[in-house]
Amino acid sequence: MMSPWTAVEGRYIYWITHYEIERARVDGSDREIIVKSTVSERFSLAIDQQTQRLYWIEYKTAYSRQIFIESANFNGKNRTTLYIVKNERYASSLAVSKDFIYWQNYNEEGTWQLPKNSSEHVARKLYSISSLSDSLAQLVATNYTIHEQIEGIQCEAFQGLIPNNSKPEPTASICQNYCLEGNCSVNAGGPPTCSCKAGYSGERCEVNACHQYCLHNGGCSLNVEKEPVCQCTADYYGQRCEISICKGYCLQGNCSLGTDAQPKCSCDAGYSGERCEVNACHEHCLNNGICTLNEEDEPFCECTADYEGQRCDVAITHAGDCADTSTQQILRDLRSEVRQLQRTLQLLSDKVDEYESKI
Repeated sequence: MMSPWTAVEGRYIYWITHYEIERARVDGSDREIIVKSTVSERFSLAIDQQTQRLYWIEYKTAYSRQIFIESANFNGKNRTTLYIVKNERYASSLAVSKDFIYWQNYNEEGTWQLPKNSSEHVARKLYSISSLSDSLAQLVATNYTIHEQIEGIQCEAFQGLIPNNSKPEPTASICQNYCLEGNCSVNAGGPPTCSCKAGYSGERCEVNACHQYCLHNGGCSLNVEKEPVCQCTADYYGQRCEISICKGYCLQGNCSLGTDAQPKCSCDAGYSGERCEVNACHEHCLNNGICTLNEEDEPFCECTADYEGQRCDVAITHAGDCADTSTQQILRDLRSEVRQLQRTLQLLSDKVDEYESKI
């Protein structure tokens, strides 16, 4: 499809799509083809409110090097050929004024003029390309005044477009459909104003109090005071459903919703509890022992010189004040080695359990 030429008339938009002229209402409905041919290509499109007709340029493949200036009613009926441009393969920039049709010829390199309502159909050349602005259609249309376009057309809306240098007094009619959900009033010399129904606001009462009020897909309704009230989904709460039930729930971990739509925590290493609130080292090492996490993220105690055991819960018994200090050191070293062996045995036991679970 070629780039379409478009034009607007009243309730319809018209456009050219290579072999066809189509139209539809301005809201996109009632689309229809009004001019169709498989052996003709169409270029440019103009609308004349005064004559109630369409004008376009057409190249018919059966006629080599000829361009046709065509016209039809707004519904595509009563079609006629106004002029044939010979020895020409392409023309463009079609425009209309009160009395004439204008277009550009490329081989003839000029702008041409044809009387719109004459039976003689004699065209004449106006300008050469070198002296022509690039915006021909806009220049010609500018000379087709609104007075000329609506002359003789009995239409209140069109007549309202003609300035009469007077300031109309506001009437109640301007209130029609102005306030969408409320009552309209007009003060002398002023614009219409709205008194909105409960639950609506805005210059024209166009804003529903529920509009974008409840967040995260929450439902909204108006209470007896016509104030918005939210019905939140299972994973949000708050006046506007703005707070996730996971917010601040897991103290040391990640939160997600379970199948029952309740928050569930996946705790960081070294933490446990429903909300990951329990530190594995909390009060684990006794008697001033220092707690750290081992490679398996389990608590491990570094005891003071006077205590031993997995939680530093076993006091070391001294033989007496006269005991040989070297012997005491040997005992402490042995106990330390025993603790290390215990940890090693525990690691080996865990590895065996892991291996057996895979068999």
